[in-house]
Amino acid sequence: MPTTLPAQILWVAIITVCAFGLLKGGPAERIGAGMTLLISIAFVVVNELVPEVARPIPHLVLDGVLALSFLALAVRYASLWIGAAMLLQGVQFSLHAYFFVTKLTPGVTYAIINNLVTWGTLLGILLGTLAVLRADRSSAAPSL
Repeated sequence: MPTTLPAQILWVAIITVCAFGLLKGGPAERIGAGMTLLISIAFVVVNELVPEVARPIPHLVLDGVLALSFLALAVRYASLWIGAAMLLQGVQFSLHAYFFVTKLTPGVTYAIINNLVTWGTLLGILLGTLAVLRADRSSAAPSL
């Protein structure tokens, strides 16, 4: 489990934003939030159960699954936040692939990019859910 304060804050944000997307979002936001939450939990499971030398492959697979999920959502729903999240997950996948191929040990740069991508994905889910709520409110408002 995350032990540093920034990691714990990130986990609170992941759970909060994904729960908000699951409860208040449209179909795209619910699927995106659900997949993000599931993949985030899977990362923790991999980090706890898999030895450090064997983690790059499961990390690549999990990032690939999330990126493909966002690609499918982008094709189906054509939303700006989904496109941004899909591109961010492509960056995430490339980051893990680069460190895997070059056999570099993840350090500060890796952590910063990894966390920025996660924060960007969460921001996309949050903004997408807020846009759905705003659209629902405007369509429910009586017209004069």
